Amino acid sequence: MALDARNLQRYGRGDQAASLAPDDPLRPPLQRDLVLLGVGNSGETVALRAQALAYSDGSWLHVAGLNNDRLAPRPLTVRRADGTCEALALTERLVLDGAHPRERVQDEPLLAARYATLLRGVPVFETYPRAGAGGHGLPVISALDMDLHLEQLLGWLRRQLAVFRTPPATNGSASALQQVVQRAQRRADPPRECRIIVDGGVGGAMGNAAHHLLPPLIRYVLAEQGIHNYQLWGVLLGPRAFTGLTPYVRQNTRALLEALEQMSRHGMHRAYSPELVVRLQQPPYDRVFILDDPSIPATGTTATEAELECFFDRAALSITTLLRDSTWATIASHIANDDGVSREDGQLRYLHTVQAAIVAADRQRLRDLLGVTLAAEVTNRFLTRFAA
Repeated sequence: MALDARNLQRYGRGDQAASLAPDDPLRPPLQRDLVLLGVGNSGETVALRAQALAYSDGSWLHVAGLNNDRLAPRPLTVRRADGTCEALALTERLVLDGAHPRERVQDEPLLAARYATLLRGVPVFETYPRAGAGGHGLPVISALDMDLHLEQLLGWLRRQLAVFRTPPATNGSASALQQVVQRAQRRADPPRECRIIVDGGVGGAMGNAAHHLLPPLIRYVLAEQGIHNYQLWGVLLGPRAFTGLTPYVRQNTRALLEALEQMSRHGMHRAYSPELVVRLQQPPYDRVFILDDPSIPATGTTATEAELECFFDRAALSITTLLRDSTWATIASHIANDDGVSREDGQLRYLHTVQAAIVAADRQRLRDLLGVTLAAEVTNRFLTRFAA
């Protein structure tokens, strides 16, 4: 039996409802000042679940995926305003695949010199001929895919960030005069700060590489489009949640955190191509949030599929809660007294753990999503603390 990997999807849970049309008239209104980019398998999975949660809350969150694995996350069923169910799939995806990346790199002198060192010790078998099948736990393979597809990557970023330029929908029933007044009011309103969130795993290949290389490109494209009032956040998933899934989880995590620390102190200078050299005297992310579960694995030495599913649900809930208007302001106010450039121990106050950023959530639903590993009294304590 012949299988085409481009038509495969990750396992599902029973029959799916009909697919949600992009122009669905019942789709909730777009959050025009927010873009969520899921990178890698874990990042895409969490981003899609966050989009489903936002849909249930009555808003459309612009979500896109970046991966070098053709397999997309399984669609999720959401309930529309008329009570019918539809399948929500991650349709905005850029998949970096192509034949024989290790041979193609020889056509680019800049990349050939770079990867002659970076690919040292990586077996040829890991890069040939597995294009479109992931990075096998090695971030350098995903970084190579990003470098080889730079033009497609920049085009994808421009399309996703163009949502900030999308004019708000007008009321079709309003008169011409009312529409003119509405447009004038929107022009008079102060511009809202845009937020771009990149979420991806720290212990694998694509998410790790994207956290290294994507933020400078996002800042480059935003400057190109004349967008300066924005916040760029990084959401790091793991590493404990991915324990045992590859031999490189701990090494990849440490390398990423040290790289973010280095770039946060000294900026970044990287030649993505001979024509695109990015020099930044600013950190890669304005804020970094680490979402993890130290109780994984509950038994054994490897995280189970059920534990990962529960973790992805919790991570999506934390992200959607964090993105609500008042949540981050509330959290920031509680840590403001210790929010200097650095702590007494010399470490930058740059990493935040928001495993329990769950205020204003329904208590029973919250318990269901958080699973048995989070005690009910912890939930109650956070709900009480942020009740105001």
